Amino acid sequence: MIKEAGVQRMIRQYLAVRGIESIHVPNGAVLAGDKAARGRQMNRLKEQGLKLGFPDLIAFCPKGRIGFIEVKSEGGRVSDEQKSCHEWLICLGHKVSVCRSVEDVQETLEGWGWA
Repeated sequence: MIKEAGVQRMIRQYLAVRGIESIHVPNGAVLAGDKAARGRQMNRLKEQGLKLGFPDLIAFCPKGRIGFIEVKSEGGRVSDEQKSCHEWLICLGHKVSVCRSVEDVQETLEGWGWA
């Protein structure tokens, strides 16, 4: 099974070949230090705009189209925070998809009318 980071690299390569820029949002970054230090770091990140559950990739397509991709490995689970964030983005009129493979991204782009 390919780890999530590997799936994300393949998805970014696939998007780039199609002229779609993608930017990674490192919400899942591992924080350093003991529990207290990690808590302080997390609080600072939240103050700076970190939104728990925000999708892994922001995809920028020509003509001002923007979409959000949550990358998961096979068997990976979408957290409650991610579900909530995805619903928030969708309510704002944005496109959001959970993708576990390049094939999922192909289907997503077709569904979004980007293919």
